[in-house]
Amino acid sequence: MCLLEAGEDLAMEYRFLIVEDSPLVAMDIEDAIQRSGHEVVGIAPDMTGALNYTRETDIAFVDVHLADGETGPEIARALAEYDIVVIMITGNPGLVASGVSGAVGVMAKPLSDQASMDLIQFAVDRKNGRPGTPPARLRLFH
Repeated sequence: MCLLEAGEDLAMEYRFLIVEDSPLVAMDIEDAIQRSGHEVVGIAPDMTGALNYTRETDIAFVDVHLADGETGPEIARALAEYDIVVIMITGNPGLVASGVSGAVGVMAKPLSDQASMDLIQFAVDRKNGRPGTPPARLRLFH
């Protein structure tokens, strides 16, 4: 890869989906994504809402427990089928301790500003096929 391509790669804007039923948590994550220079295509509180964004999403942050129950793992599997990088974000990582098919890993809430920025960069690296540096509190599934 030449330097120009590498610079273009770093400047690329990615489209994020936030699957979270708490408006305040979703707004904090949305703010961090936008400050990182990326776009939030939507915030969905449940499975029905999340699946409406499959075609325009590159990366998704998905809570486990949503407005329609513990549907986060099912949403993660469905989104991964569209080549979307999925990271679970939950207040209780033990709910998905055995892993979630299609998801990269799980990060415990609440997220500090720095943890959010590190997680966004890690997700972008994964979308670009690079291993990236996982944030300290991210538990990888594979």
